Amino acid sequence: MINDISIIIIEDQERYQEDALVWELKDRFKNVFFFTNPKEALDFITKNVSLRMIVLLDIDFNRKAEGHQILDDIRKFSFQIPVILWSGIVEPKEPFSDFINNKTFGYINKHATIEEAFKIIDDAVIFLNESIDKVIEEWINMHPESDKNKPVLYSADNKSYSLNDILTEIRMQTEVGKDFSKRLTKLTIDLLMRNKESLND
Repeated sequence: MINDISIIIIEDQERYQEDALVWELKDRFKNVFFFTNPKEALDFITKNVSLRMIVLLDIDFNRKAEGHQILDDIRKFSFQIPVILWSGIVEPKEPFSDFINNKTFGYINKHATIEEAFKIIDDAVIFLNESIDKVIEEWINMHPESDKNKPVLYSADNKSYSLNDILTEIRMQTEVGKDFSKRLTKLTIDLLMRNKESLND
């Protein structure tokens, strides 16, 4: 079954484009993007933040930025993207503490079986499907296209945000996005506690 989530692979060795895991990802996901240049990968991610994506990130890069720096750059604008480390290192020479602090989703060894790899990838898919931005996206998509870009929220400095703008702000984890998510969660809990809404679809 083809999944609408995009897979972003950041790996500087081109030979891994022929890896069995990459081929399996292409069978299961509609869009799989393989980047050997970390800068190009980061540019793509930042310009396509409206996409739901999972990143597979190599740890060691021979010619370019280290995986640590790439993860840090991703986390500067979003913690909503599951980043899975994909490495051939069996016993890392350096601690994983900075990866953990930046909330990596998991670790897949390049020698792992397809089944082992997909245990982690499937968990990342579940995470995206249950995240608040996915719920908001589904709610937004219930509206006519003409309504999605109409202003529905105004900030203290009188800046307007459409439904699509709000979704982007949430995925980029800006202050506006985080504040909206927080307020929406509070409102939902309040309505449930007052028995004004139910959890039924």
